[in-house]
Formats: sequence, C-alpha cells, structure tokens
Amino acid sequence: MADTASPIQLRQVREYLRNGYRSLLDMGDFEHRSAQEQDMVFCHRALAAEAARILSGCDAGEAAAAVVDGPGDHGIDAVIISPSGSDIWFVQAKWSDRAQARIDDGDALKMLYGLSRLANRQYDGFNSRIRALSTRIDSALSSPQCQVTLVLALATGDGRLTRQAEERLGQARGEFGFKDHTSLNVRALGLADFYSAARADAVPAPVRLIAHLTHGWYGIDTPYRSWAGSISAGELASWYESHGPQLFDPHLRRDQPAEPRPELVEQLVSRPEEFWYLNNGITLLCDQVATHYFSRKVSGHPVRLDLHNARIINGAQTTAAVTRAVRRHPEVGDLARVNLRIICLDDASPEDAAKISRAADSTSRVTTLGDIAAADPHQRVIRNEMMHFLNKRYAYQHGELVPAPATGCTVQEAALALACAHPDAAVIADAAVPATGKNDPLAGIYDRLFGQRLDASQIWESVLLLRETRTAVAGAAVGASTAVQQVIEHGELFIAHLLFQDANALVAETRETPSSFHSWLSPRTRQIVEVLTETLERLYGVHVFRAAVFTDPTRCRALAADVKRSLADQPFPSNETRSRSRRRPNAISALVGHARLADGTRLMFQPSAVEERAIGEWLREDPSRYLATWTNDPRHPLIWAVDGQAYSPTGLVRRIWQAANWDEAPGVVQGVARWVVPGEGSLVELAAELAPVWPNDDGGL
Repeated sequence: MADTASPIQLRQVREYLRNGYRSLLDMGDFEHRSAQEQDMVFCHRALAAEAARILSGCDAGEAAAAVVDGPGDHGIDAVIISPSGSDIWFVQAKWSDRAQARIDDGDALKMLYGLSRLANRQYDGFNSRIRALSTRIDSALSSPQCQVTLVLALATGDGRLTRQAEERLGQARGEFGFKDHTSLNVRALGLADFYSAARADAVPAPVRLIAHLTHGWYGIDTPYRSWAGSISAGELASWYESHGPQLFDPHLRRDQPAEPRPELVEQLVSRPEEFWYLNNGITLLCDQVATHYFSRKVSGHPVRLDLHNARIINGAQTTAAVTRAVRRHPEVGDLARVNLRIICLDDASPEDAAKISRAADSTSRVTTLGDIAAADPHQRVIRNEMMHFLNKRYAYQHGELVPAPATGCTVQEAALALACAHPDAAVIADAAVPATGKNDPLAGIYDRLFGQRLDASQIWESVLLLRETRTAVAGAAVGASTAVQQVIEHGELFIAHLLFQDANALVAETRETPSSFHSWLSPRTRQIVEVLTETLERLYGVHVFRAAVFTDPTRCRALAADVKRSLADQPFPSNETRSRSRRRPNAISALVGHARLADGTRLMFQPSAVEERAIGEWLREDPSRYLATWTNDPRHPLIWAVDGQAYSPTGLVRRIWQAANWDEAPGVVQGVARWVVPGEGSLVELAAELAPVWPNDDGGL
C-alpha cells in the first residue's frame, strides 16, 4: 500500500466511484441536503460499497445493495455475505477530500459494539437496512468455522489506523476468535487499493504464478507441454492469499466450496508429512511457461516455472484446506507437499481448453456417506440384521425411502449416533459440520464410525439413545436464556456426545440398559448445558462464534475435557431413581446366574479385522495380551493376564486399545463378542444358549 496518495489518484478514485455507483446507491435520505453534503455522503457510501466488491468478488449492484450506512448503523456502513454464507464482511468507511481519513479508537469501539450485538442477535436499535439482513447475518455467523472480516475503507494513501484503533481491534481478534485460529480478521484498504481496483476493473490482469519444483518432477512435450511434481503447502497457500478466487478457472470460481472439508484440514495439521500420499493435489492450466533451472537443465532437476494466465481447474477443496491449515499453523507450509500437475496450452483452441477443464472437473465430485455405505458389504449385513432380528428397516442406499422413526432409521442417523458414542470429541466436531453439495463430513469419518463392524442391535440402541438425548436437549432450551439457547443450537451433538459418555459409564458400572436412561437424561442434560455454557464463555469469551467452537476438533477435545472435570463435582441423578427402571438380562448376568463357566476358565481375545490391522502387531509382541481368566463376578468377570486386574469384557477391550495407543479406536464395541472360550464360542454365543439376553452387557453403546 502506498505511503501517500497523489491528488490525481484521489480524483480518479472519486470519478471511478461516481461512474460506478451513481445510479446504484440509495441516497433518498439525503435528497434535501446541500450538494456538498450529498457528495460527501455519496463518496463515503460508494467507498464502502467498493471495499465490499473488492474483497467479496461481487458485482457493483450487489455491493451497492450491501450499504447500510445511516442512523442506527452502529459503525457498520456495509454488510456483504458470500453466496455460500460462510464468509461475512463488515465495512466501515471514511472519506476525505484531502486524503486524510482516519479510524480512531472511538470508531473502532463503535464498530465492535455493533458486531457484538449482531453476534448475540440483538437487532433492536439497528436501522431497517441492517434488520432486513438479520436472517442472512444470523445464518453467516452461525456457519461452522465462520470467517468474519472487519474492513476499514479509508480515503488515505497508506490506509493506516491510529495506534489506539489497532490495539482495540487486535483485542477483538482474541475476543471473537481464538489464539491460533482467528475467526475474525481485520483488513484496511487505502486509496492505493481503490486506485488499483479502478485500473484493473476495465481489464482484469491475468494471474501470474511462480512454481518451484525442487523435489523431483517429470515432463511431457506432446500434445501439450506438461509438468508433474509437487510444491510446498506454503507456496500453494501464498498463491491463494495473493490472488483469491481469481486463482480458479471460472467454472470453479462459480462453485467454490463453502468450507474446506474438516478431515482434510485435520489431516494436514496432524500428519502433514503424509499429505502428498493421501491427496490428489491440484491441476493447473496456463497459456505460457518460462523455465529457469537452478543448476543443470535436466528433467527432474530443480526448476522454477513462471506461469502466465494460470488457473486451477481441479483441486479447489485441496487449495481451501491447505490455505486454512497454513493460516492456523504456519509450520504446515514447510512440512506438507502438494501434488501439482501443470498443463501449458500455448496456442491450443478454446475448445481443447474447455474439454480439459470439464474432464478435470468431472473427477472432483464429492464422495458422500451414501456412496461409501452403498459400496460397503457390511451395510447389507446391518440391514438384514435390522429386519430379521429387530423387525426394523435400515435405509443406506441412494433413493431408498426414509423409514418412519418407529420402524427404522437411515445410515445418516446411525452415523450421527455412532459419532456421539465415540469417545473422542474430535469426531463429533467433524460430524457437526453441515453437509453441503461440496462437503459431506460424515463420509470423511466413515471408517471411525463403522469400521468396527457393529451389529444391528448396537446401532439401533445408539440411534434410540440419540433420539432420547435430542428430546432432552430440546427440553433444556425451553425458557432458557439467549446464551444457553445459542449453545444448544450449535452444540446439540456435542451435548449428546457428553450424554453418551455418561451412558457408557453407567452401562459399565451398573449394567443398566439404554431403555432405562430416560429417567435421568433430562436432569443430566440441564446440568451439562449449564456447565457447558459457563465453560465456553470462560475459555473463549462471551462473543465467540459458537459454531466455530463446536466444529473445531482441537477445541472440542479441550472443551469436553474441561466440562467433564467440572461435571465430576456435580451430583448425578440418584441411583434410587435409576434403580426403579426396568432391566433386561444381559450376557454376563446369564452366564454368572447359570454358572455356565467355572472360575479359572481361560478366554482369548478375538480381534476384528479392523483391530487386527490397527493393533495386531502390538498384540503379537506378547501373547499374554490375548489372554484373560474368567471369574463369576457379575460386574468384572475377566482377569487380564498382563496386569492381573479385573475388567468387564468391554472394559478390557478398551484397556487393550488404550495400552496399544490406538488413538482412532471406535466408540462402540460389543465386548462379549470379542472374548472366546476356545472350542466353545464367544461369551455372547454361550449366553444365547441359556436364555434371551441383552447383547450390550457392559458398555457396548
């Protein structure tokens, strides 16, 4: 940004604003004012509109419609929301005929006060223009990982803020966002930016990129010169930061992802070195390429490619995920490599270029939960078990009718229930991201939900518990404060996750069945909501965008741990209340009651195929890890050969997972199906020979 603005620049920007917005801006509230006042207010509003256009990429008509300047604007002169609804810009503009506009501490404070009221849905006192946008503003601020930008549009050369305003806005970044993940950004635009926009508006400059292929590559000369190699994640992120949506081919620009897929971002942050192996990368077209070798002009040796009129035709999700990850954790930029394919069209016909773009786009369709489920043979097993053993319908294929709640469930509902049951709160964060045409978050965590090959009864009971928890959560919202209602709105699944963990603990300790949980769900839900609301405000402030917390895996883990510590001091609904609920016999009760196994009977752990891949090598390092001894204790009948401690069947399976450091272990397991008496069968099979039993003996939810 230039340090000073010349009078010529100021005049040209003013003329540009007049030509672009004279017929578009509403000036009816100033029609009876002097010509000088009208011109000053017009320039002020046009500057706000142009800032919105520059940053959002909308056209001039949309930018003019975004202007909300006037009495009751609370320091906000324009509000522009992206088509996806995930990005929102609040603009404050200052015009000066002398190019000396400034934003001081009072201006910043006024704008932040207005933002805090909007974040809390307090629209009283705002003008009619802002109130007309209330639904869209609420939707944007409720968007998972919402990106909010405060824009300061200044008719001054350098666009600088006063020191007090900078400090005030810097504090706001922490108050509304996070320490290492800022949901609120601040952007200042000065006359130099508006002058550049005016010059570029007539003929958009083609995107020029520099790509460094330093880790090996290969090339093809015909029919089009092409290169295949990799670049650092930091280099790709810098491309997007410099060029924004212009980096994409028009067909991708019109249909950019609302949000990067959370599993991609998590993959980059947690395992950046593996990204090259697990992601297809990006494909890029350009019109011309200039090559500059660092040493020998030999294929595969380090080279710099200068790309003219470059545009990405495949890899919008990858670009978005890489940019988001590098913003949050800059070290990812050096650790992760991204596959890159470059095709130079030179003098190719427009038809050939369009053909390549369409072909690349056809390979980028998002895989949905339904796609994966339809290809998984175990889903058919679940459906058959649901029908034969439970007389319930299970819809998992595209086009199937959704069963009524009393008659069955869908794979989507089952996936949400299993996500709530998973012990890792990061899983529920991924599941809480709304599915869009470009993103199905449940598809990204499919293996963590269904990889354990659960039986139909476990899945159905999880679905029933999810329905009960949702009813209890909805009841907790009735008559609650606005703050509590907002926590419930955005954190419904997170609250259900905490309730599921309580349910798992009760099953393990008391052998209660899921059908008995309704007796304590409502009072426990109110306890959780109260503690969660207080903890959320204590950790992240009263103005934090709640949707951003409940869809952030790292924050959900920290929040869950803190809430559980606080709940440990809260009295649980009484055992007397729970003891009145009806219980059904479970596998362990049947075996102990019939004295089916003698004390000292040796059992072996029989891992599933998923467990074998994950911890099989660890198990084989010490054969005693497979072994346990039976005792006729109705609560903890298994003595593990490794440590001599007593466990329930499911409790011992989970202890094995923990000892093997299996971080991605599922949340649901049927322990009685994993422990086998050699030559006779599993515990659940032996119990079934005695009497009808409840299959989830000890925490199988």
